[in-house]
Amino acid sequence: MRLSRLFVLAAFLTGSAAHAFEVAEFKSGMAQNEVKTLLLANWNFDRVLEPSDDVILAYDNDPSIARRYQFRFCKGKLVGFEQDVRPSLKSLIISVNNYNQQYGQPNRVYSNTHMVSNGEKAVFALFWKNNLEYIGVKYIVLPNNEQMSLSFDSNNLCYSTPRM
Repeated sequence: MRLSRLFVLAAFLTGSAAHAFEVAEFKSGMAQNEVKTLLLANWNFDRVLEPSDDVILAYDNDPSIARRYQFRFCKGKLVGFEQDVRPSLKSLIISVNNYNQQYGQPNRVYSNTHMVSNGEKAVFALFWKNNLEYIGVKYIVLPNNEQMSLSFDSNNLCYSTPRM
C-alpha cells in the first residue's frame, strides 16, 4: 500500500516537472515550431511574429480587442507565456484575489517607476510560486495608457524567474 502511494506521488511529480504550466492548449516544454503551428491553425490572430529567436508574439491589429500573447522559449522549448488582459482596477483586484485564494500570499511583489521617452512608467507586479512555475499579474501605467497582463514562467536555464 505504501509503495503504491510512492509510485503515484512519483508519477505526479514527474508529470508536473514535464509540464509546469498549461494555458489553453499551450504547455511548458512544447517545441517552438509546435506553438507556432497551433497559433496559425487554431487561434486566428491578425499577426504572428518572431521578433527574436526565443520569442513568438501573437496579436490582433485592433487595440480594442486587447488580445496579445507572448511566448518565451529556452533552447527551443516553451518556458514563458504572457497574456494581455483589459486593464482595470477591478480586473487587477479580481485576479489578485483569485490567485491569493489558489496559491496563498504572493511570493514576490515588485513596484517601481522608470522614466521613458514620453514620461514616467509605473510598474506593479505580484508573483506566486506554484511548484516549478511562477504565476504573475503585472499592471503598468504609462503616460498615455495602462496595460495589464497575466504571466506564467517555468524555471529555466535562459533567464531568471519570475520575469519582470
